[in-house]
Amino acid sequence: VLGFKIAQIERRRALIELSKRYSVNIYSNSDVSDLLRVRYCGSVDYWSEMPKVFRASKINLNFTIPNIKSGIPLRIWDVLGSGGFLLTNYQAELPYYFEEGRDLVCFDGVDDLREKVGYYLTHEDERQEIARNGYEKVREKHSYIERIQTILDTVAV
Repeated sequence: VLGFKIAQIERRRALIELSKRYSVNIYSNSDVSDLLRVRYCGSVDYWSEMPKVFRASKINLNFTIPNIKSGIPLRIWDVLGSGGFLLTNYQAELPYYFEEGRDLVCFDGVDDLREKVGYYLTHEDERQEIARNGYEKVREKHSYIERIQTILDTVAV
């Protein structure tokens, strides 16, 4: 419970800081009425509409819950698999699957996040290339078929 609360506080702080300089939209069913500069877009169907939101957004954010010390959050796969550009906090497993700065971009704290948002909003070609690379990596190397094969290969050993 504490991990979720800390994550909520960190996300809100980051959104407030970003909204001081940039247009920020949020798709959620959570109450964000206190985020005055953040445009609340409501919730959308995760399976049919959210991939379109991920792809159409200039920058998608991922904040991993602090008590998750291992693994890659589903949000990362969903954003990249939709062709969206992703800024995420670092997770130890990311380098095993993705190249930072080529497939996605990591941030370390709110100041770094704010700086990178500004950079990628003004470097559209680079941002689009990273999004394309992330999409291609997921499509080619991380499909359900690839994951099932990896599981079967591991179990067969």
